[in-house]
Amino acid sequence: MSAISPALLAGVRRYLAAPRAQITSVQRQPFAGGLSGSRFERWRLHLRRAGSATTLMLVRKHGSGVSGAFMQAAAQREALAYAILPASAPLTLPVIVAVDAPVGDIWMLPLPPAKTTSHWRADWDMADVRAVIADLARLHAAFCGKNAIADDWPWLLRPTAADAERLLAEGREGAALIRKEQAYSAEMTPERVERLLALARQPAPLQDALNAGPMTLLHGDAGFQNIAISQDGRQRIWYDWQLVSWGPPALDWVTFLHPWAYPEARPPLSPTQMTDSYLQALAKSGCALKRNAFLQQLDAAFIWRWLIQWAPLLGKHNQRLRNDVKSRLERAFASHHWPALDRIN
Repeated sequence: MSAISPALLAGVRRYLAAPRAQITSVQRQPFAGGLSGSRFERWRLHLRRAGSATTLMLVRKHGSGVSGAFMQAAAQREALAYAILPASAPLTLPVIVAVDAPVGDIWMLPLPPAKTTSHWRADWDMADVRAVIADLARLHAAFCGKNAIADDWPWLLRPTAADAERLLAEGREGAALIRKEQAYSAEMTPERVERLLALARQPAPLQDALNAGPMTLLHGDAGFQNIAISQDGRQRIWYDWQLVSWGPPALDWVTFLHPWAYPEARPPLSPTQMTDSYLQALAKSGCALKRNAFLQQLDAAFIWRWLIQWAPLLGKHNQRLRNDVKSRLERAFASHHWPALDRIN
């Protein structure tokens, strides 16, 4: 048996309240994960404690192998989030048994049976959607304007502030490569790419809008693919905190709306209805935002996210995207990003 991580052993002993427990062997079984490049395995730990043999089933997630500015240090950031957030975030997170933050390893209990989701659709009803919206509003309200927290947690991504230039630099490279290689489409036209490239070079209109309101803690990728809802709808577990950030709430909201635009998604509410529900829940939780100002910020957030995430993928790392993924992205861009671009002065 290969050496057991001290972090794992310490976590298991803490979880079992058994300070002398030993891991005698581990059975590992890889399984497919999401699109971030992280590696997942099922670990069956064989243990001995108090003279008895037992087993413990865990899921081990190891850091992202995807290159690029957007995912830099994502595994370490997620490990720190799981080590710190359960005590302060008003959401249900996976049960974490151990983390090794410097390495980016996480060991957690398997998620319970949940309603079917994929990266492209969620079998949720209207009550599920409203409950998830209320969750996200509670998270944002709990940290709204509490900027000292960002100072206390310097590991958080700051996509519109300290990390903005680093992220935009890769966005400029991606957009420039799309133009150079003429990798256009019916929707991603030369005119739109030129406009996006200009905003990546002179981002003040976007940053001014994004940084005008209160900042808060962001999940970073709040789409339905990262939320498990129990079969009875009573429990919602938020996972995949690789992009946990400090920034404007609109930047999280665009990640919630984005996957509902995929052809298979079949949302039970329109984007406008979901946005209104979010703003109402946010106000009810104590962080009221003016609707018109938020909608302007939302336009800036859609374009900012396109520049820091999709421009590098479509330009520098195009080989990662299958044709079916590209067609789904085009659908989302047509629904959200291109109308936002047209509305930005």
